[in-house]
Amino acid sequence: MSWLTPLGFLGLIGIAILILIYILKPNYQQKFISSTFVWELSLKYRRKKIPINKFRNILLFICQVLVITSCAFILAQPVIEENQKPEILEKVAIVDASASMRAVYDDVSRYERALSEVSTLAEQVFEENGYMTVIFAGKEASYVAQRVTAEESLELLSTLEEMINDDTCTYGKADIDGAVKLAQKVVDVNVDAEVLLYTGTDYLAHNGVTIVDVTENGEWNAAILDCEALVEENYYTFKVSVAAYNRDTDLLVHCDIKGANGGGTVRMELPVRCNGDETKTVSFVTQNAQTAVHEFESVHVYVSENDSFAADNDFYIYGGKKPELKILYYSPNANIFFAGSVMSVRDTLSGRWSIEYKEINKFTESAELPVSGYDFYIYENAMPDIMPEDGVVMLVNMDKAPEGLPVIMGSEVNGTFNLSYGESHELTNRINPEKMQLSKYRKLISFEGFTPLLYCAGDPVLLVQETEQQKVVLMPFSVNFADFSMLVDFPILIYNIFEYFMPSTLTDYAFDVNDKVSLNARGESLSVESSTGKIKETFENFPAELEVTEYGTYTLVQTPMSGVPVEEQFFVKIPSSESEINKTLDELYELIVPVKKESENLDLLIYFAAALVALLLLERLLQSQDS
Repeated sequence: MSWLTPLGFLGLIGIAILILIYILKPNYQQKFISSTFVWELSLKYRRKKIPINKFRNILLFICQVLVITSCAFILAQPVIEENQKPEILEKVAIVDASASMRAVYDDVSRYERALSEVSTLAEQVFEENGYMTVIFAGKEASYVAQRVTAEESLELLSTLEEMINDDTCTYGKADIDGAVKLAQKVVDVNVDAEVLLYTGTDYLAHNGVTIVDVTENGEWNAAILDCEALVEENYYTFKVSVAAYNRDTDLLVHCDIKGANGGGTVRMELPVRCNGDETKTVSFVTQNAQTAVHEFESVHVYVSENDSFAADNDFYIYGGKKPELKILYYSPNANIFFAGSVMSVRDTLSGRWSIEYKEINKFTESAELPVSGYDFYIYENAMPDIMPEDGVVMLVNMDKAPEGLPVIMGSEVNGTFNLSYGESHELTNRINPEKMQLSKYRKLISFEGFTPLLYCAGDPVLLVQETEQQKVVLMPFSVNFADFSMLVDFPILIYNIFEYFMPSTLTDYAFDVNDKVSLNARGESLSVESSTGKIKETFENFPAELEVTEYGTYTLVQTPMSGVPVEEQFFVKIPSSESEINKTLDELYELIVPVKKESENLDLLIYFAAALVALLLLERLLQSQDS
């Protein structure tokens, strides 16, 4: 029990006053009466003895004392306090592990500074027998330690030290929102837990999170934010976005073009004034006589500055030299349908491939039938004796089955037929066989290992075979007896063959850290390695997907059917938002702190008031008996 206004007990002074009144009260009264009255009164009470009068007076006194005591208790406002759990010291430390936390000042990065401060905080918490939670905000947020006590202090402090030594800070964006969500789980358990975010980013609205700034005043960053290779009038122009953060300065941007036009390296440089944290754009134009570039192996764009964050001082551009594809079309009686379709596909894919097309027919000087040296062979009306082994082969209107082809040919079938779908396949995407008619084809008695894609009168007329040794498209009819050669479906079929058997390895040559890169291959496997060697993977199923977690150049190596290894490269850059090392964001993910339950004290005022009323009634009753 406790008292909200203890001064109310001053009312107990009334007990002393009551006692004083009883002491000073006269115990007799002087009256003049006749002796006869006294005699008669004595006779009346002579045999009656009333011992209860003295007891009643004592009860009356006690009752009056209790009345005064009750009044004093009421003035003191008595309550019984609810038992409260003692407040426990608990800290939740979120460590921002984004690329901007790699900014260095005096040889110490923000990330190292943050982990050191978290270690110091943990030691203080453990000294007071509190709880400590550490959350790593990397690509995905995760607990380093969750609500650990002093018993596990050595393990936590050792882990934090290892995180510094192992360079665990990422090169991409941090999952701060996910980290706050993990902190929310701790706050739901203990509303008194304080959540701290160790970061170099400022937030206009913290939403229940304490921001611990780990930046230093001298930090600044010069950054190559992005580069783009543009073809203008058949020559390249390199457009570069550059900025300087936390300092106004003049930068000298270098551009080294390696393998320019199949030769040496062309070097260029341009000055740029950077101020106000604004992004500036410079363009390296190569259309003059000295530096005209229409082809390159790679371009290295960089700034040579001793800034706080060096990871974004370089940028590499790849894809300036298109991979070559050699296509052979052989037919004694060549038609315009194949040549036109191949030329159309070549124009469509000119941004990705350098396609060399060769046609051999009865009018050419050499009618020799090649079986090697090409990536894609189209044989029509006349078949080779043996199958090529270094490329994709399309056999049209076969007069015989080449050696090694598991096909037995039957007789010709004449009539007017509509085509229909066979098994679903990428080669027949966007093709409508119901609208195609065929008047003559050759029946196949056996086609082991082939998958029928189109049928004519129940017989397969478009088949595909895919093995490690052979990739064959079989079409046992002449396009001269099919109307679909004059429809858009025929060039679509040729395009599908290119896309399926000769896919581009990459969709782009520049990505951000933590992007997912789609990969494809013309060979059976594709190996990938980062510039540091920390990332090494080999893919055998395509299309494949690679998540790039490091910045820098990645090298791809594959061996197509030709047997000659093909090497390609792409670049992974730091996200532009991470180069802005002094950025301010609008709002942090809101941390919902539950309302702390107020103590529900039991108020005893009504009980003392009831006792007071009862005592007053009892005192009144005793007074009436006395009268």
